[in-house]
Amino acid sequence: MAGASMGVAVNGFSDPAAVRSSIAREDDPAARSAALPVTAASPSDESSADSQSERQAQVQRQLSQVEAELLRVTQTEIRELASRDREVRTHEQAHKAVGGQYAGAVSYSYERGPDGRMYAVGGSVAIDTAAIPGDPAATLQKLQQVQRAALAPAQPSAQDLSVAAQAAQAMAQARAELATDTLDAATGEDDANAENRDRTPVNTEADKGIAAYKQVDAADSLPGPSLRAQA
Repeated sequence: MAGASMGVAVNGFSDPAAVRSSIAREDDPAARSAALPVTAASPSDESSADSQSERQAQVQRQLSQVEAELLRVTQTEIRELASRDREVRTHEQAHKAVGGQYAGAVSYSYERGPDGRMYAVGGSVAIDTAAIPGDPAATLQKLQQVQRAALAPAQPSAQDLSVAAQAAQAMAQARAELATDTLDAATGEDDANAENRDRTPVNTEADKGIAAYKQVDAADSLPGPSLRAQA
């Protein structure tokens, strides 16, 4: 009895072999995994994963739309700047070509585009509108060229129209001066002719009588026909 009671006291098991078998199973990973309960994925977890994927896809689509819109706006701005650049250069070159010797250098103002290039967005050409002193005819010709230069572009600006109007006013003044000079010249010529007429002697009635008397006296002094025949 005493031996049996000693065997019962080991770890609370009555059979030491059974105890060793239990310890061996605890050390075996396969045995432990087999002993763990298997839990299947719940429908709520799968739904949450699908929702997250959908949100990510939606965000990606929105980003793509924003990038496409930015690209469209950028390309539109570049096209508009390029068109403006061509328009400005054509406009100012028209002034320069027609203005000739009276037109100065072309000056441009620029704007940097989203592509990093510089585009002309404004310009001007200095033009000489001063009168030629003492020569209204030359002034008139000059101002006519200035007016043509101001109106040379296909679409003259408000400033161009203003310059053309100023040239027209100056042309009217030059014409008036030219007419005055022409009138003065004609008046001077008439005065000279009148002065020459004053210097020419005029036969009065007395002068005419004297001339007639001289003619009669000369006739009486001539020899008769017989004498002239004899001679």
